[in-house]
Amino acid sequence: MVEGPIPLEQLLIANGTKEFYGHNKAFGTIGSFMAIISIMSSSLLILFVTHSKHGLSTTYHRIVFGMSIADILFSLSLATFNAINPSDVDYFVWNAHGNQASCSAQGFVGTFGAHSGLLYSCSLNLYYLAVVRYQKKDYYIRNRIEPFLHGVPIGFGLIIAITLLVK
Repeated sequence: MVEGPIPLEQLLIANGTKEFYGHNKAFGTIGSFMAIISIMSSSLLILFVTHSKHGLSTTYHRIVFGMSIADILFSLSLATFNAINPSDVDYFVWNAHGNQASCSAQGFVGTFGAHSGLLYSCSLNLYYLAVVRYQKKDYYIRNRIEPFLHGVPIGFGLIIAITLLVK
């Protein structure tokens, strides 16, 4: 049996407050704690990569480093326990104490981190495609391919984040 759209009354939850699904205290707290765990994990990965025998001298390590930085930026935008959300939406977002500028900054950092992280994942896939399938040498990858493996994620992430910030 297929049901229709969920009525607004069912989206309102908890003790008569108007907190929408995903913006209540439980979801805000759990999401923030998971983002903090992600920040710590990516920070450890950066620590391991930078203190390894090769450091950032390999293309693989530089891609993983960029992917970790992007994940940290995205997770930072989620690890605020909703405190950066504008206070004028506190009627449905738990713990909203920010203003429009803090919301815009959070959106910029989150958008940049999310898009850059996804494209760094694509960069890692393309790196492995060049190494495994096409058996390209490190010199060729470093000089011909790697600038695009970093430029596209950073550039596209900035373009999308700036475009959404300006709107």
